[in-house]
Amino acid sequence: MTFKSGPRPNPDRAIISIGTINVDQLMGPVVHWPDPGTETVYPDYEMRVGGGLGNFGAALQALGAKQHMVVNVGDDAMGDWLQSQFGSLSDHWHRSDTVTSVTFGMTHPDKERTFLSNEGHSSVFDADMVRAMLAKTDLHGAIALVVGSFLMPRLLPDCADVLRELRDGGAIVALDTAWPTGGWSDDVQAHLESWLGFVDVLLINDAEAAGILDISVHDFARDIEGSLARIADKLHDDAIIVIKRGAAGATAFARGAITHAPVPGHVDVVDTVGAGDCFNAGFLMALQHGASLISALCAGVEVAGKAIASHPRRYPELSDLRADVAVILAGGVTTRAQTIPFDQVENS
Repeated sequence: MTFKSGPRPNPDRAIISIGTINVDQLMGPVVHWPDPGTETVYPDYEMRVGGGLGNFGAALQALGAKQHMVVNVGDDAMGDWLQSQFGSLSDHWHRSDTVTSVTFGMTHPDKERTFLSNEGHSSVFDADMVRAMLAKTDLHGAIALVVGSFLMPRLLPDCADVLRELRDGGAIVALDTAWPTGGWSDDVQAHLESWLGFVDVLLINDAEAAGILDISVHDFARDIEGSLARIADKLHDDAIIVIKRGAAGATAFARGAITHAPVPGHVDVVDTVGAGDCFNAGFLMALQHGASLISALCAGVEVAGKAIASHPRRYPELSDLRADVAVILAGGVTTRAQTIPFDQVENS
């Protein structure tokens, strides 16, 4: 499918997010799994917004971005709490007649996490809810991120239609697949194939890229450019692929060229949960303001780095960021990308 000619990010539009939100409750550090029937007390506990859309929305909120969150929550106290974290941004959220999705995260001394989640409201989120929450939204020039599609089984069959409708409405469509439950099965790959023709910005990590190609992460790292070219064959010619690579920074592939942004200096990592979602916030906010591809990558790396170095979690405000990144996210940098169509984004 050929990319539509001339769409430009409009900084006056809200960044739209469609996906999963839940309550995260983190406890630990857990050295040994408790025996059945026993009680163990741990020193650390934190309750915060979670899920791909939740982390993304919280990061954008701290940065002062214009945003429109398309999400449902359960009709219970946890749903009330989630709405309270976003104030008027949650006024239009759909309240589903079920419990809110909650994730219990067991932290470990090596900074790894073990997660236990219930299905809850995410299992009933569907395309009709999406359309109702977007009915009065001007899509033209907006960046619309869909995140966690594989965690929303009722949305899954209609996800291609939703992506197409976003693009037909003039939105620049971004997709974060997240890791699908059960791995990259034939059914998962078939769904993804039906989506990618409508995607302008694909945001994945190196493990997800390897999963899409059915190769190991090691093999992906050995030939990043060749691997990204193979994924690019699945998208339209002007799409951007962004690979979030943790301590190695972030790499983009656009119009046959590689762009890379390393992590500047040392990051004292405390909590990596939601790192990719925070990257998405910085990266897409920069693109919305017309930043170049390399500037957007740097913004994503900076926002993620500040978030994962905090405990308890604190999403960075503009004043917390490097001056050059703060200026980009405030819309204060004029780049060539502001004066040319989005499908001609350059690497400089």
